[in-house]
Amino acid sequence: MKRQRRVLLMLRSPDKLGTDYLFLGVLFVLGMILGHVVGGFVREHQQSDLAEYVVSYSQYSSARKTVPAGAVVFCYYRSAFALYLMGLAACGAWLVPLYMLGNGFFLAYCIHCFSLSLGRAGVLLAFAAFGIRCLFVLPCCFYLGTRSMTSANQLRRGDLIRDNTVSNQFGFFPLILCGIVLLIGCIVELSLTPRLFSLILDHYY
Repeated sequence: MKRQRRVLLMLRSPDKLGTDYLFLGVLFVLGMILGHVVGGFVREHQQSDLAEYVVSYSQYSSARKTVPAGAVVFCYYRSAFALYLMGLAACGAWLVPLYMLGNGFFLAYCIHCFSLSLGRAGVLLAFAAFGIRCLFVLPCCFYLGTRSMTSANQLRRGDLIRDNTVSNQFGFFPLILCGIVLLIGCIVELSLTPRLFSLILDHYY
């Protein structure tokens, strides 16, 4: 019963939706700023190693006209799954903000490293690798993150659900919606990313 209450609590809509979105958005942007700054400390030999890896991976993907499906599915669904689990424990109240901060940091860090190692081609390759993914993953992260953070805060305060009349179909709507969106994103990335890699490599290499 306690586990069921936690699941239902996690799936409730946050009372202050706009404030939670703004808070997580600020943390995400702050993480991007930190990632950009830290990326500037990458050394020249590391830049050359990264350039070789990125070009070889891009050439491999464009030549095979595909990217590893399992890796794409994992990258798309890992954040949604992690955020959902954070909402089932009181520690999610600070794990969710840290997770969003880390997401922004690593995204900006990777893009900055791409641009340092490959110049304009690196920026375009970074867009091909992360752009489509961000269009689908980030909205789901914010959508589930706000609910998880609210749930974790309520669990931390010891709040219990008094109204359990909401149907399971309605209660699990956020998860179902994000699952469908992420599935569409996987299909789009598997279809378009190799072509984008091919176009960029043909133009610059």
